[in-house]
Order: sequence, then structure tokens, then C-alpha cells
Amino acid sequence: MYRLKKFYPPGFDPKQHWEDKYSQSHIAGKSSDQFRQQGFWPLLEKQLVPSGSYLDVGCGIGGWVLFLHEEGYLVQGIDSAARVIRALTEYSPELKVKVGEPNRLPYVDNSFDGLLAVGLLEYQDGTVSEALAEMHRVLRDDGFLFIEVPIVNTLRRLLYIPLKRLQNLLLSAAGKEATFANYLFDRRSFVRGVKAAGFDVEAVAPHDLPAAGSHYGLWIDFKFLRGEEPYQLNMVGMIVKTIANLISPWIASTGMVVVARKRA
Repeated sequence: MYRLKKFYPPGFDPKQHWEDKYSQSHIAGKSSDQFRQQGFWPLLEKQLVPSGSYLDVGCGIGGWVLFLHEEGYLVQGIDSAARVIRALTEYSPELKVKVGEPNRLPYVDNSFDGLLAVGLLEYQDGTVSEALAEMHRVLRDDGFLFIEVPIVNTLRRLLYIPLKRLQNLLLSAAGKEATFANYLFDRRSFVRGVKAAGFDVEAVAPHDLPAAGSHYGLWIDFKFLRGEEPYQLNMVGMIVKTIANLISPWIASTGMVVVARKRA
């Protein structure tokens, strides 16, 4: 697991920045196709049953909550950003969402048949194990846990992380202070951690944006690979993506999806 740090301008609060941004946006206008086209949707859909009760931990602006609700599933959402949750309830009052921390879930034991944690655990600075333990607690026996996290892929291990370490060294020597941004997880050690939390891992798969000309990880990590639109790659970026995927989907994969089940 690599603890990624960034150097923000003086006085800049990244947590407040993102809460401000997402509290002013919502899922209005987003097509359900945007969720069905996600590469991991078939894996998630296989776990869902009409009679089940589900929770999206770290639901953000509520895209998955609304989508699953409209698909007929009984789903709730929780997020630590109060203003984002308020914006979501104002947009769609019938949705069951509340404010709470992943490492202190405000639900009784054995409450849900399935939990989603998409784009959540990488932001739990020092509390990843506690969050997994809480998810285990509120799941019913044999309930599923569906996780998506960014990973330390081959390109990041060989190029991106060494460059970030050099940057941290130089800027720290210049008196600048870095702030925690997010974790990048090692695939094997993360799977071991999920198992240690009381789950049986059923599937592990690479994950990237569905659009052929896009790639979140390559676009974020390497500026020289960026095209004109967000997450769109230029010609060099497409060559890198194509060659990497021909060798293995894990070489440049932005993230991974883990499907696990609570041991009875």
C-alpha cells in the first residue's frame, strides 16, 4: 500500500474543496447506461437479488444509490460529507441516505445482504482495517462486499511512485508540506487484508473507465499522455494503453474490483 501525498497551495483544504464541489452537483441527467456500461456492473449485478437489502458506503452524490433504487432494489447510502448528503436528499427525498463515517457505521449488526464500497477505502487515512471491520459487522452472514480501489500497477510501481517519491523529497527539502491524498493498494496484500477481516474472496478483476479512448489512471498519473478532454488519451497514451493491455490488463489498470463474502 502506497500512501500518496500531494502538495497543495497554502490554505487549500482538499476535503473541503471536494465537499464544496460535490454538494453543488448531483446525479440529475445521468443516464442509467453510464452505470450499466461500467466494466464491473456484470460482477455486481450477479450478487443482487430483489429481496436483498443493500448499502452504498461512501455513496457521494448518490449515483449508484439512485441507479439501484430505480432498478427496484432496496438500497441505502451513507457518506461523511454532510453537505453532499443534504444535496442528495433535496434532489431525491425518497432515497434513504445519511451522514456517517465508514469506520463507525450507524447500523446494528447484520443489517444488510450486500455492501458497496466504490472509490471509498483509498481515502480512509489510517482507518482501512477499521472500515473493513465495520462492513463485516453490519453484513449478514454470507452477505457480499463489493469493493473498488486504485492499485499499485506495474507502471505505477516502476515509474509513477519513484517519481512521486523524488518530488516529495525535493519539495520537502524546499520547506513545502505534503498532505495525504489517497492510498494506492497492492493487489495481493489488499486481498489478504480483506480475508483477514473475515471475508472469503470470490473474484478479483482489473477496472478502468469503459470508453475505449479513455483511461483514468494513465491520464491522472502522466500529463504527457493526456488528450484534449478529461480522461481522454492522446495518441501516445493510446499506444501505451494498447501495448500494456496486450501484455496484461493489470500492467496499467487504474483499479481493481474485489467481490468477497462474509464467512458464516
